[in-house]
Amino acid sequence: MRSTSSLPGNSRVLRGTSIAVLGLFVAIANAGVADATDTKARGQSALASLKFISERMDRFHRFVFVREDSGSPGNHFHVVAKIGDEIDAVTVDEAWAADTHSGATAIRCHLADFGINFGGSYFMNGALSSGSTIPQANFGVVNDAGVVLTGSAKLAVHLKGAKGGEVVEFFVAGVGRDPKTGKATSPFPDSSKVIKRKFKLTKSWKRYTIPLKGKNLSYVLGGFGWSASVATNGGAVEFFLDDVRFELTKKARKKRLASPRFVQSFVTEPQQSSPGCVGDFDLRFRQVAFSYDNALALIAFLAEGSPSSVARARHIADAFLYAQAHDRWFTNGAIRDAYAAGDVNVANGWIVNGKAGTTAVPGMIDPTSGKFDEVEQAGMSTGNLAWVMLALVSAQDATGDDAYLQGAISLGNVIRSFRRTTGTFQGFLGGLDTPETTPTMRIWASTEHNIDLSAAFTRLGAATADPSWLDDAAHARAFVEAMWDPTIGGYRAGTIDPETRNELVGQLPLDVQAWAALALGNALTLHPQLLDAIANHHEVAIDGFEGVDFNDDKDVIWFEGTAQYSCALAFAGNEATAAVYRSQLRTAQATSGFGDGGGLVAASHDCGSTGFGFHLVKRLHVGATAWNVFAQLRFNPFTGTTIP
Repeated sequence: MRSTSSLPGNSRVLRGTSIAVLGLFVAIANAGVADATDTKARGQSALASLKFISERMDRFHRFVFVREDSGSPGNHFHVVAKIGDEIDAVTVDEAWAADTHSGATAIRCHLADFGINFGGSYFMNGALSSGSTIPQANFGVVNDAGVVLTGSAKLAVHLKGAKGGEVVEFFVAGVGRDPKTGKATSPFPDSSKVIKRKFKLTKSWKRYTIPLKGKNLSYVLGGFGWSASVATNGGAVEFFLDDVRFELTKKARKKRLASPRFVQSFVTEPQQSSPGCVGDFDLRFRQVAFSYDNALALIAFLAEGSPSSVARARHIADAFLYAQAHDRWFTNGAIRDAYAAGDVNVANGWIVNGKAGTTAVPGMIDPTSGKFDEVEQAGMSTGNLAWVMLALVSAQDATGDDAYLQGAISLGNVIRSFRRTTGTFQGFLGGLDTPETTPTMRIWASTEHNIDLSAAFTRLGAATADPSWLDDAAHARAFVEAMWDPTIGGYRAGTIDPETRNELVGQLPLDVQAWAALALGNALTLHPQLLDAIANHHEVAIDGFEGVDFNDDKDVIWFEGTAQYSCALAFAGNEATAAVYRSQLRTAQATSGFGDGGGLVAASHDCGSTGFGFHLVKRLHVGATAWNVFAQLRFNPFTGTTIP
């Protein structure tokens, strides 16, 4: 988690497990660790963490969801169009939380008794015109607006009647076609006539399916729909649906799992809101894939190095390249702080700033207003850009694909626009606020960002043999050194403005100390006491674990930071203490509530303060889990090498 602020998938990692485990154990053996028991435990922990990230990565690609949960990144067919002779009698609540089959929400459907009326609704892909934030229903009048569902074996849905005995008809496709003859009635209709099934519902949740093999689903506007009759049911009809998804053939699933995508950063809880500082975190962050977390995941796969992991790293790297080439606003290769998990591109027929196929940003359709509300798009941060540079250079090193190097070069050129050459404290500024509406250069600079940039520019200079990148690295490095404060024996967080160093109480971050040791070649030589700053200001025992806090108020254990500290200790030669913290990470990983056997939560409890206006949460986190891979493998993500 940055201060600026997933098997068939299993089988892809575990098929040929002996190869993957051997790769891990060889990497550990090369580190010179003699204890065979510790070696085995570390290898198992790293492999379990990679399995967790792989599961998160595949979560929304093993199926094509019509609806999974309110705000889920797997959702398709966002527009709900009412049908029937009395459409006012039809109501659809898309965020029903009172009784669900799974997750946070289900969908409540209701047809009121207006006499002998019938009605229903269609969940449609819809169309979004440039400049609008509200997608509209499309009954086959907009071209290139269908979803490709070729390879769907069946549609599966969980249904439950309010009373039991409700008779409801469900259907797929058929938009823009005569429901009886199947002939086109619109210029750009569904590729298939309507496919129907009638079900009699029970009072308990039950899974129903509509077979789709052999159907032409190459262009689908209407993903799923229902209709009911007051006359047939003897009155009003109320029922609930949940987990509506297209289940794919083996071939189609394999193809979808090979597509570029970002990994959801947090495993959110199945609830819409929580008391206190957590608030609506579980709703707002349901879609978010932070660029930083995805860069870490990419590098973690490469650290393990088996063919399946390298392939996964490439899926993320390719998503970054897609994002650079298809941004709705930026044309210079910039990367956003966050994207949507799930499909990397927006839906067909959704035109944003005059562009089709733009990279999807996180957000959700407000069921009341119909408006798409975005999240985590208020800024662009140079440190996040630096981590994507590191990831892309690492991908080029591992694969020899120069497209990744070109992507890193584009990012380097973007970052150069934030280079400051005047004032007491120079370096690279923090980035942009409101980058699309009123782009405003941040007047502050972050030590953490400049550490990242020094490492990224150094790697880029080595990859390109262009010395100008090394000059940028030195410029960032000089800023970091200007943040050294002998009174605390460590580096300060950065600047408030070009003339003022940030020495505010509660804003002494851990990562600048650990990352400086790992990323800057001479930090420990210049300051042998550097890691003592962490021992003095950040070490904490709380919630049954020993670890470190994000800042110096010592109110929570930050597991990501604990892994960073372990890596830095190993790099500094303090293997005994590094091993203690690696063991703590493994214990948390195996303890319910703190891990799931593979993943790790971000923090040991909710609402841990950071000092920078946001709080840590106790949610399984890809970033923390990737850093556990680095800690267990004794791997330095800044240099892309095993710690000797």
